[in-house]
Amino acid sequence: MGLLGFPLKNKEENVENKFTWGDPIMIAKSAPSGCHPGEFASICGFYKIISEESAKEFHCRVGEWIYTVEFQDGSDIQIAELYLEKYEGEER
Repeated sequence: MGLLGFPLKNKEENVENKFTWGDPIMIAKSAPSGCHPGEFASICGFYKIISEESAKEFHCRVGEWIYTVEFQDGSDIQIAELYLEKYEGEER
């Protein structure tokens, strides 16, 4: 799934991003409350921020990555890479 003007790329094509499809992650405790801090999720999409408007929306800078993450209940959000941490435990 991509957003208008934001083509999705996989890690093989763009080695700049930290996570790729299916990676288990935790939402950082420093993430905004609406982003589910401390919760487990998995990566299901990502794109690079290319405009100042989008950067402001996600509280990051142009050139940083935005990920779509899916939670265990099937809900998903879009969140800046700076609020994601590699999940080191067993998948839930």
